[in-house]
Amino acid sequence: MKKGKLTLALLLSFVAVRLMGQEYTGPFNHSLMSEKFYDLIVGESSGERAYYHILDIAPYERDRKSEDYKGLFMESKYVVDKLKSYGFADATTEQLGKTKTWDGVSAVLWEVSPNISKLADYRDLAAILGQGSKSAHVTAELAWVGRGTQTEINAVDLKGKIAVTEASAGRVHDLAVKAGAVGIITYYSPRPLVDPIQIPNSGIRGGNNATFCINLTPRDGYALRDRLLRGEKITVKADIETTTEETEIEVPTCLIKGSDANAEEIILCAHLFEGYVKLGANDNISGSAALIEVARTLNDLIESDMLPRPKRSIRFIWIPEFQGTIPWAVKHKDILKNTLCNINLDMVGLWLSKSQSMYCLHRTTMGNPHYLNDVAESFYHYMGATNKSFVATGMGRPDALKPVFSVTGSRDPFYYSINAHYGASDHEVFNDWGVQVPGVIMITWPDNYYHTSGDRPEICDPTQLHRAIVLAAVSAYTIAEAGEEGAIRIASEVAANASKRLAIKMRYDLAQINAATAENLSALYRTARFNQDAYLNNEVATLATVMELAPASASLKSYVAALQGNVKASWAANCKSIDAAVKAKAASLGIAPLKGIVLSAEEKAASKVYPRTAAKVKETGYGVLRTVPAEVMAKYGFNKRGAVNHGAEIAKLTVGGTNSILDIKKMLDAQFPNPDSLETITNYLNMLKEAGLVEF
Repeated sequence: MKKGKLTLALLLSFVAVRLMGQEYTGPFNHSLMSEKFYDLIVGESSGERAYYHILDIAPYERDRKSEDYKGLFMESKYVVDKLKSYGFADATTEQLGKTKTWDGVSAVLWEVSPNISKLADYRDLAAILGQGSKSAHVTAELAWVGRGTQTEINAVDLKGKIAVTEASAGRVHDLAVKAGAVGIITYYSPRPLVDPIQIPNSGIRGGNNATFCINLTPRDGYALRDRLLRGEKITVKADIETTTEETEIEVPTCLIKGSDANAEEIILCAHLFEGYVKLGANDNISGSAALIEVARTLNDLIESDMLPRPKRSIRFIWIPEFQGTIPWAVKHKDILKNTLCNINLDMVGLWLSKSQSMYCLHRTTMGNPHYLNDVAESFYHYMGATNKSFVATGMGRPDALKPVFSVTGSRDPFYYSINAHYGASDHEVFNDWGVQVPGVIMITWPDNYYHTSGDRPEICDPTQLHRAIVLAAVSAYTIAEAGEEGAIRIASEVAANASKRLAIKMRYDLAQINAATAENLSALYRTARFNQDAYLNNEVATLATVMELAPASASLKSYVAALQGNVKASWAANCKSIDAAVKAKAASLGIAPLKGIVLSAEEKAASKVYPRTAAKVKETGYGVLRTVPAEVMAKYGFNKRGAVNHGAEIAKLTVGGTNSILDIKKMLDAQFPNPDSLETITNYLNMLKEAGLVEF
């Protein structure tokens, strides 16, 4: 997983949803799946089995041998062999083209003066060799450069020396090499107080100027730093061998076939590789291991007729993060054209209580409205309500009401959070404008061992793995088997949550209005009303997506229309509440009552233009925004970094042509802390129109 910016404005509103979700709910009356089916999935699935997969694949961070690059990777063989043993006769590994990768061969660092002492060895811990390092055989004096700022580097003679820093090597390397350094030693760690022997999975860049980087643990680095600061002259000998390997991009895959060969699919994914030298137990062998167990659980129950075969197929893919997901999406436009949604398991096994973490569901943006959000969220709430003890519910029992535990795992409550969109993982490929398959990510966060040598099996919890397996399985199966009746249940869930989300957003905006001044009351009023408009558009669009589950059903169509009407009624009531709050606030401030929302000439014009995604977008597929000609981008001023903050979301909000340009502005404002101006949005859409990607 790669961290990026959360959509903070929407996150605030969903935090409240999460808190409400911790309330007690009836444990034996889940609306989306029968208790029998839920219990079967819980009973058949195993957190232990997933944990054993982690132990088999990534017991520690090891050196990947050269022969591993020549045929199928060990991980790919393991996944396919397990799937075949579980009855997936057609399980296979797709190969999607060649790629090249840096690989470490050996590295050892000896102090040769004033002492004879080995300081680091690649055979002990592969993470000690920074990725991107070049082969080197040097004997050189060490030089302390502190944080590696230009001032600190200028103060030291680095010519022919190895720079020692407490900062990340990637930040210091180029400056130090420019000053004459022949290599870098760093003891940087993102969390030294959590784990003083943790080394980050990081390295250096620099192209032809790259030297090498040795990563020490903070515990060892502090000792070396103190010696240098005392004035010791320390000389070391570094012997490093690295290489570049060529290999195939591999994607193990299998399919649970639906009863209707012409029906749609649901795709579950997990990245099996995040680069080929990083081997993290939680990131992301845990997601890959859980996905194996999801596939086995559902397949065993379906093949034994304990679960009815769903109408739709469920596809599983294990990919190299982004590097494999993108070419897979490019190759399989035919599959994606017939895919309803995607569930991405990325870092799902962390022992939550030990890491003060939560199991997070990150929803789609408003540009990809979909009932998948509410299906998954409903099961999160159900898992939370039935995996904790109760004091004052009158149940008369101290234990969990419907426990999902593992034999060797924790007995913790289920700690979870429903959050706004987060995009730095493989589901973002599915959410791409050219793909248009709504995708969510299920992930444990925060993670104190993220991208470090501390990401080992002992940080994982079989109970959390079990819960992750159940949540993915029940969410996917609920959608895969949904017909008219299932669609009606899902629509009901969406509508109930829609009114709640509108109310939560109103509550936040009313708090701002109640704290308003005479100077900002009008602006806060506009924001509150526009936020309600944005949420209404999103909820109505989300309800409309339920129709894909039973498009020929007149009953479902009528029901969805009625629910959309009810959500509009909630919106109207909220708007009246906001109007009343503003009137009361104006009176308390002693100013004249506001006269409603008055649109500017620019806003009026924007409200009359409805951009629609052109057919060319899906025909092009993934990465379509990168096909805009450079001269067209330059014409509209979008050839400069930062010229638009949310271009991808602007584009997605044109799908279906139901949002005006003003609607798009409102929906950006409601989601992001740094939205684009109306002028920027309009210019961006004009650029897309000229590129043939949008029609007005």
